[in-house]
Amino acid sequence: MNILRIAGKELKVFRDIKMLLFMLATPVLLMLILGTALSGNFNGTVKVDPIRVIFSYDSTSRTLETQWEGFLLEAKASGIRFEEVTSRTETDVVRDVQNGLYTGYARIVDDGISYYGNSGNGIENGIVQGLLAALADRYRLTIAETDLPAPDGNYVTEASVDAVRQPGGLDYFAVAVTTMIILYSSLTAGQLIETERSRHTDLRLLVSPVTKGEIFAGKIVGTLVLNAIFVAIIVLLSKYMFGANWGEHLWLVFLVLLTEIVLALSLGLGVGYCLKGNAAGSVLMIVIQAAAFVGGAYAPVDQTTGIMNFLSRYSPLHWSNDAILQIIYAGNLMAAPPAMMLNLGCSVLLLALAIVLMRRREGL
Repeated sequence: MNILRIAGKELKVFRDIKMLLFMLATPVLLMLILGTALSGNFNGTVKVDPIRVIFSYDSTSRTLETQWEGFLLEAKASGIRFEEVTSRTETDVVRDVQNGLYTGYARIVDDGISYYGNSGNGIENGIVQGLLAALADRYRLTIAETDLPAPDGNYVTEASVDAVRQPGGLDYFAVAVTTMIILYSSLTAGQLIETERSRHTDLRLLVSPVTKGEIFAGKIVGTLVLNAIFVAIIVLLSKYMFGANWGEHLWLVFLVLLTEIVLALSLGLGVGYCLKGNAAGSVLMIVIQAAAFVGGAYAPVDQTTGIMNFLSRYSPLHWSNDAILQIIYAGNLMAAPPAMMLNLGCSVLLLALAIVLMRRREGL
């Protein structure tokens, strides 16, 4: 009961309407500003990416085999990579094309050539389809010259495989700003105990029939619930006000966000017990800004290379954003457990540090 009373006291911040509006308006406006101003980063000019085509060859025609081998040599000289399927099934290959690992999949049999192209690579697909059509014309010409029976109908058949969806500017920053705001909650957590000291209410708590553990647990539970409610409201506002895409598995997205809230609170408490006063706030602000910058809060970092790519792997924003975007746009539900385990693992270490330091102190 003592834990619930202390947690309830932390939730009384909802009485402050001005504070409530400020905490909700800040992330919502930030989403709108970044999503609008930087939308060009998501809808810029199209460039021709390296073309990789995977193929399977199952034809007994010696004429076609000769034509195909010459075609592969010409394609290689042009910088187009054709890779033959080894032991994988056609379903796996088509899935790789859908996920963007290959530009397309060509299947060569006696009856003709079937080509499955990724719809997200329009220019690259056009190049490959043109080359295959030229191969078919050349094969027909060779057949005519040798008086062999020509295949019926179209020798090259084409099909489109839907590409994995990509977030727009507002969709991306709805996720990025939400995870960044969660990390900022560590500043509040860092002041949970310091506020009691500055108000001189820590001594009153210690002489009351409440243990240090109950005080600690109550403040964590109350702040966790408070931040979870704020995050849920922010997600719903961005979804229904701006039409941001949060996918079909919102419950799993929220679980990832919840574990990041736990991490942010643990970070604040850990630093708050290691350092006192303004020093804790300063260190937390530096950590938050660094994690936000390299983690993709202000611009996507998935295409970065070098030191930025290396540093981004150690930002909780990066692994949380990456998991959420994979859940939303690729339907990859298995991306959530690694991110959640990373968040909770770091939280356990930071909370253990805070508990050890708390027990060594005479006061809070």
